[in-house]
Amino acid sequence: MVLIEDKFPRTGRIGRFVKILEKEVPKDLMIKILKDSDEYNTFNPSKKAEWWKNAVIIMEKELGTGKTKEILCQCGQKCCGQGHRKTVRKKFEESKSMNEFLEKISIKDVTYELFDKNTIVAEYKRCFCGNVKNASTTFPNLTYCKCGTEFNRQYFSAAFQKPVKVELKNSVINGSDTCNYIIKF
Repeated sequence: MVLIEDKFPRTGRIGRFVKILEKEVPKDLMIKILKDSDEYNTFNPSKKAEWWKNAVIIMEKELGTGKTKEILCQCGQKCCGQGHRKTVRKKFEESKSMNEFLEKISIKDVTYELFDKNTIVAEYKRCFCGNVKNASTTFPNLTYCKCGTEFNRQYFSAAFQKPVKVELKNSVINGSDTCNYIIKF
């Protein structure tokens, strides 16, 4: 007999999400959140984004927004892996100024600008999350983006070797033209 949980994906981003859920939620709720996840790898990018949106909606309904954000925060911690952290730290160490550092990490669709001596403003001209960047409908709130917020917290904390605070102001998957983060250090 094959158990439902044996069909859950175990690789990729969704596999990482499954492993986090196993530690954080009861099995019956996990089954509800991960509905149709066994077919996830057959979905087109737009359907994958819808799957994530529905999973977060279920999580918020069943666990509350706080616990849902906590779980997505764990996803963001994993998403900003050692490679990202080492690279950004190296770029920071090689820079002669904060502005030079921000120029080095700004790319085509992402800009980082120094707002004041302790604040960076980040603008993403598109969603960079491989899970949801192809969403065909907007997400109902910023909860899913807690993952991206945590990614940025990990990223800049690694660069500066000290804690930072990150706040998401708006998001592409919520219908905004850009994602905007405020990073305080």
